[in-house]
Amino acid sequence: MTHPDLCRPDATSKDCSLDRLTAALAVQLAPERRDASGAEVAALLREYAVAEESWRGYAQFRKDTYSRNLIWRSDDFELLLLCWGEGQVSPIHDHSGQHCWMAVLEGELQEVHFEEGPGGLREGRIKDFPTGGVAYIHDDIALHLIRPKPGTHGVSLHLYSSPIDACRTFCPDTGAPTAVQVGYHSVRGSLCGGEDPARIRQGWKA
Repeated sequence: MTHPDLCRPDATSKDCSLDRLTAALAVQLAPERRDASGAEVAALLREYAVAEESWRGYAQFRKDTYSRNLIWRSDDFELLLLCWGEGQVSPIHDHSGQHCWMAVLEGELQEVHFEEGPGGLREGRIKDFPTGGVAYIHDDIALHLIRPKPGTHGVSLHLYSSPIDACRTFCPDTGAPTAVQVGYHSVRGSLCGGEDPARIRQGWKA
């Protein structure tokens, strides 16, 4: 079934503060500025996380797994809202060579680093990020997983530059990688149903 409204990047929210954020990120993440934009990007995400709540109109929780909700996508970056129920956890994964920022909008999230080695994966540091906290990761730093603090739920804003359509997940016991295509639970607040993620992405191409 086709959902035409999911392929409308010109749609704007009732509260335009999130759209102002995407416009500001577009400036910072333009190809000619990308190498020097890390601190500015983190500052924009932190400012939004502590002062705005327009994201609530896009929040969609699932009972079976954390949800990935598309907010904005361009050739240069992708912005997603992830909603984490109690006990939900991402797989250990990489980021396909791209830059990734995470801003915590509600709750407290934990990030666990992993390194690949000859004997499998080795667990690294565990860091807690409270509401307003911003994390950054790249494949040169580590693999990681994300989860809410035990007994709580959480909401986070994830920025990928450039967009990530596929990544690798890793078996925690053997370290064996699996290539996976990533998808969405909703787009701009509208549930996707079984819509093909490739069709959604095609609608957002410049």
